[in-house]
Amino acid sequence: MDGDQGPFGPVVNGTMVVVFYQYRPSEIAGYAFLGLFAIATLAHIVYLFILRAWWFIPFILGGIAEVFGYYGRALSHDQPDVVGPWILQNLLLLTAPPLISATIYMTLGRLATAVDSRRCLPVTPRLLTPLYVLLDVGVVGTQLAGSVLPASGEPSAIELSKKLVLSGLLAQAVALTIFILIAWFVEHRIKQISSPTIVLNDNTLAHWGNHFRAIQGVTLLIIVRSIVRTVEYVQGPDGFVISHEAFIYIFDAVLMWLVMAIYTVLHPGRLVRDTRRQKNIKGAKH
Repeated sequence: MDGDQGPFGPVVNGTMVVVFYQYRPSEIAGYAFLGLFAIATLAHIVYLFILRAWWFIPFILGGIAEVFGYYGRALSHDQPDVVGPWILQNLLLLTAPPLISATIYMTLGRLATAVDSRRCLPVTPRLLTPLYVLLDVGVVGTQLAGSVLPASGEPSAIELSKKLVLSGLLAQAVALTIFILIAWFVEHRIKQISSPTIVLNDNTLAHWGNHFRAIQGVTLLIIVRSIVRTVEYVQGPDGFVISHEAFIYIFDAVLMWLVMAIYTVLHPGRLVRDTRRQKNIKGAKH
């Protein structure tokens, strides 16, 4: 296993019981994205306290998972057949997106409430948010189980892990697709309000629509990521996607980092804070 050509994995009695990688993972790429996710996560930790955006805690946990996930991939460069680094990256890179998605789900209701347009939501936030967060918990569970089971080397466990991960990815893709349609519907209904609220009429908050478009944008990025990962598991261990490391960086690392970067530039906590301030000012005048 000293060469750069795969496959790599643990060998028992002269037989490779499970393939970890079809290639030697890139150490440079692993550390590069470790740094990028660390910077983005640190920025969101700062925003957490400045904006008091406590609902971003799952988002930050997702960022931390991405950091250590790519640390695992960097370690795998020198240890491509060792189970520890492989489980670390496989486990964390699969569970990070559902954690990040949980915050996105909670954001929609908060934005609608901030601009006094909760009536535009097709489902009350008290139902919508818990429903999607509960779904995310289920997705995280399938990813956790599906990431750990192959380490045993048992064929039945490996097959079960594939089914668990695939079902979780499919459920996430479907849920996100429905969610992005809901977000678009809410923005569309708000724009059609015949008598806009005081908040919507405030020129200083004219950028409110950007936050709804940001929800749609980041959700679409995660959908693309989920679709590619689903194709990866459908193709199996010898498939084209899993055999080329570029896919995990282009369609996972880059997309998830863009999600964190977009919310760094256009943090929804700012709109929530600004609308709260405007309401307090107008309330004081009256």
